[in-house]
Amino acid sequence: MRPQQASADRKSGLRPRRPTRPIDVATVQSTIDAARALRGASAEPGELVDLELLLRGHIAELLTEAKAAADLMWRGSMEWSLLMGRLSSIRFQAGRGLGEGVLSAHVQIAQLALDCQWLLDEYGGAGHEHIAAHAAAPEARAPRHPEP
Repeated sequence: MRPQQASADRKSGLRPRRPTRPIDVATVQSTIDAARALRGASAEPGELVDLELLLRGHIAELLTEAKAAADLMWRGSMEWSLLMGRLSSIRFQAGRGLGEGVLSAHVQIAQLALDCQWLLDEYGGAGHEHIAAHAAAPEARAPRHPEP
């Protein structure tokens, strides 16, 4: 991306996005919700392993979308650097196992759910279209004041 395009994207508040394939937002959100439901609850080790595998799969799919968006950004810009750092952190965290013990597994599942939610919100499709639609309709952003 040329610097002029990066500047225009920054001003508009939109992230460039090149869709790679459709994301099943409902399935991903359902997995995230299941992981969040485990907070404070006891879970079978098999359930934790299943959730980890599902979350890691969703993260891998969403990372592809995020990387495609990063490829359209001006390489070396602050936004690109921050995004690449965040994606690298998510990739590293997803590569870690559940660890030793139930507490470690719960913490890892919670972190994977947070990362997956962020990726889904930013690159899962619905969030980006909502931002684009909101930016396209300035009257939707204007505060409404009561008539005197």
